[in-house]
Formats: sequence, C-alpha cells, structure tokens
Amino acid sequence: MSHKLWILISIALFSLSSLAQADDTIQVQASGTAQGVPDTIQFSLWVEAEGGKLSPLKTRADQITETILRDLQQRDVAREDMSSYQLRIQPQYERHNNQTRQKGFLVSRQIQITLRNTDDFDHLIDFALAQGVTRVGQINYIIADSSELAQQALLNAVDEAHNKAQLMAKHSNRELGDIVNIRELSEGGGPGLFMRAESSAINLSEPGQQEVTARIEVTFRLQ
Repeated sequence: MSHKLWILISIALFSLSSLAQADDTIQVQASGTAQGVPDTIQFSLWVEAEGGKLSPLKTRADQITETILRDLQQRDVAREDMSSYQLRIQPQYERHNNQTRQKGFLVSRQIQITLRNTDDFDHLIDFALAQGVTRVGQINYIIADSSELAQQALLNAVDEAHNKAQLMAKHSNRELGDIVNIRELSEGGGPGLFMRAESSAINLSEPGQQEVTARIEVTFRLQ
C-alpha cells in the first residue's frame, strides 16, 4: 500500500472519529432569574404656560424650571440626573367666522429627573406642583446598578442547564461530561439579559420587585 494511501486513510479515520466525537454531545437551553427591589425613580415634570404673547410665556416657564432645578440641587440630585433642555412652542389656533386664526402660544418644558433618594419623591412632587408644574408622568422604578442581578441570573441559568442535561443523560444511560460550548440567547433581537417589573398588588405606591432573566444555550459532552 502506498504512502499516500495510508495518509488518506488516516485522514478519513480521524475525520470520522472527530465527527462521532462532535455528535456525542447534548444541547440544552435554559433560563435563570434574579430579583431585586428598585432603588431609583425616573420621572418627568412638565411646565406649561399658555397665552397671547410668546416672550412672557417662555420667561414664566423658565422661571418655574429654574426654581425646581434649584430645589433638586438642594436635595443633592446630581446635575447628570436632571435634564430640562426640551422646550416646545406650539402656536394655538381658533375658528372664527369660518376662518382659522392664531390666538396665542403654548410653551412647555419637560424636566426629566432620576431620583436616587426615593424618600424625597412625594415632597418633590408637592413642591413642583405648588410652583406651577402642570403634569407629572413617565414614572419608572428601576435598579440603578443591576450588574450583580445579571450575574446571578446567568449563574442560575447555568445551574438549570446542568440539571436539565443531567436528567436527560441519566435517562439515556449516559454520564454527563464537561461543557463544550455555552452562549447567551437573545430575546427578540436584544441582549441575552432582559428585565421586567413585578408591581405590588397591595399598595399602588410600592415599587415591587424587578426581575432579571438570562437565557443561555449549553452543549455538554456525553460519556
């Protein structure tokens, strides 16, 4: 038998061995969760003024905004946790004798706030409304730093994957080996980690808990 033939046979046997080895695995998908209580509130305030002349309306909106920002600074809210640059000017119209004519303006400014001391929330809203704020909304309870929850969710997902694979291997009369490959799975095109809030059913003011979920796909070797 020629030397080249031996080489071809060796390559073929190695390929078959590698293929069999690659197929001798088990693949599972698993998810893990971790929960934490939100410690930060994000919300928006709107300052609105309506009238016939633009300049005094803008001046009033700016004065109210300045008063609120000064109060936030006194409450030790960091500058990066408040934003008030969104100014909107809308002409107002009315119908008269089948004609449309401008009757004035609506000036509004949105103040976006991240409040880390949540105990100040009620007092801040009372103060803002007393100064002339017309609307409060977009209130969200969040966890400022969810990295520890994300790590715990991943660890829980790995444990769940191992348990599932162990059960499947046991009922196949096989032994579970080492992990060959592991990857995070995306949720609707997003990251492998996603969060959802669970609100309290007892008190509408309670933030409830926020849940972080990790989804993974793990390939184990079978022995």
